[in-house]
Order: sequence, then structure tokens, then C-alpha cells
Amino acid sequence: MSTLRCVVCTAMLFGAAFTALPAVAAEPFHAVVAPVGPQNPRNSEAAIIPLKDGRLLLGWTEFYAGNGADHGPARISGKLSGDGGRTWGEQYTLVENDGGCNVMEVNFLRLKNGDIALFHCQKNSEEKDCRVMMRTSRDEGKTFGPAKQLSADGKYTGLTNGRSIRLKTGRILLEAWEDGYSYCYLSDDDGATWRESQRIKPEQGSWEPACIELKDGRVLMLTRTGMGGQFKSLSTDGGEHWTEPVLSPLAGTAAPVSISRVPTTGDLLAVWNHNPGGKGRNPFTAAVSKDEGETWTHFRNVEERPDDQWAYPAVTWVKNEALLTYFNYSGGLSLQLKILPAEWFYQ
Repeated sequence: MSTLRCVVCTAMLFGAAFTALPAVAAEPFHAVVAPVGPQNPRNSEAAIIPLKDGRLLLGWTEFYAGNGADHGPARISGKLSGDGGRTWGEQYTLVENDGGCNVMEVNFLRLKNGDIALFHCQKNSEEKDCRVMMRTSRDEGKTFGPAKQLSADGKYTGLTNGRSIRLKTGRILLEAWEDGYSYCYLSDDDGATWRESQRIKPEQGSWEPACIELKDGRVLMLTRTGMGGQFKSLSTDGGEHWTEPVLSPLAGTAAPVSISRVPTTGDLLAVWNHNPGGKGRNPFTAAVSKDEGETWTHFRNVEERPDDQWAYPAVTWVKNEALLTYFNYSGGLSLQLKILPAEWFYQ
């Protein structure tokens, strides 16, 4: 490729000539941001981070061969948007597959020095070797540096997409799971060093935790289980220790939840598969909590067609809008994006 062509391609991907963010949409917006194709059986598990210039960076797991099974060949790919998520630029690679199976489960976090942290899994076998890795970008997601391994060798340690939070104290929590135990990796020096929190395990195990800091400084953890819904645990010391997990009001099948805070109201928002007693990942539901997760109201289905399923939600708030990514099953595992104004969740 010529030098001129490289410059043109780079300008197309990362140039500053982007339109301003639009006014808040009155109606939901939906797009298939990464449809599957003949050599691309699955696009799934995504996360979004705002960049310094107002653009958005989308990262997701791109299965580029095989049949789309969880341990098939996959890399982490990305796209950029300059109009608040309505349109997206050309696809490029964030993390190439350097695992025995794949790399997947993207999580973004802005570091204090301005760099972007990207946490992901490196799967080297189907059952015995999955590692938690951290990479950083100094150029707003154009490139990511070498991986630093956070988890121990010889274990199958998992992440879920759209996780990692920073507490008011500055501490970073990265939610993880292993052998039915849910816990967090903790860093008090902005990712330079890490340690594990106490682990929790309901009777039949839990996976794919999601955390959020409550208004009083406690941290709420919700975990996927096969025991009727999301189990919850609380920490009063910044994620170091956790209470005994108990079933939360978020009933449903064994699938992960996304939890975030509505910026305009301060309420909590959960998105998960609310189907008490069911087995499929249908419907796909949002609910609001006005009392920091004790009770939930305003249940509203985001998706509910009888012939499909939806999974692995992640929410990024941009001003008054929730950018919700997830993937569906019907017609191939394609990556979906819905943009929903905050008011939608209260209607």
C-alpha cells in the first residue's frame, strides 16, 4: 500500500472532520452495526467509549471463521462514529487474535493520564486456560499496546463485555468470574498493579458479575445464576469484601445483566432477560430502580419477538441517551445497537 493511500485511510478512520452530536432523538434508533456474513458467523459482546473529540469508539468480538461457537476464532474489532452512534465508519482491528482459541469480551475504561484501557479475555482452550488481559491506547483507540496479564496461569478466568468501573475514590474495579465464583480485580494505582477481592458463590454458582457504585459509597454486584435470576451482593469497603449473595428482584433466565445510572435522574437502569421460569433469552427487558437497587419499576421490553433471542447487553450513556449494544440469534448472531432517550425507560 502506498504512503499516500495509508494517509488517506488513516484520515478516513481518525480524522477530525465529523459532524456535531445531534439533538436528543424523540424516538428510539436501531441499527445492525455489525451484521454477519458468509465468513463471519458472529459479531457479539460489545462496548462503547466516548473519545476526547466527541466521537465514539465501538469494540466487539468478531468471529471470523468457524460456526460462531464461544471458542471459535475471533478478534476484537472496532468502528468509529462521529454522529452519536447513528452511523459508523470502516471496521478495523483493535486486538488481533493471539490466543489458542480467540480474544473477546471487550471492556473500556478511561485512565487518569488520558489513555484508554482495554480489558479482554485471551482464550487458549475451551475449559482450562482463559486469561484476563489489559492493554492501553495512547492515541484514542487507533492502536493498543502489548497485553499485561492480570489473572493467574493455569485457570479459566472470564470477563463480560461492557464492564469495569472507577469508584469516587479513584479505585478501578474489573468484574471477573472463575469456577462459579464472582469477584473483582482491584487497582488503586490506575492499573499499574492489581489484586483480587473476596470471592462470592451462591449455592449453584454465579458468573458474569456487573458492579455499580451506589450513592452512599457502597458497591452493588449483580451476578448471573441459574437459580431464578440475578443474585446481588454489597460491599462497604470499595469492593474488597462482599456480603452473602441473595436473589435480587431481577428474575429471569441464566444470562448477564447490564447496570448503569441514568444521568438525568440518578436512578439505576438494568437491562436483562426478564422471563421468570423460562429458559430462552426472551424477552429483553429494561427496568428502573429509584432506591438504589432495592426495588425495580417501569419494566419495559426492549425486544420481545417470539422467534428470536437477545443477550449480552452493555449500556453507554451519551448525554441523555443510552447506547445499548447486544446481539440477537435469529438469522445469525449479529451485533445490534439501540439508542434510547432516558425518557423512553419511564414511559
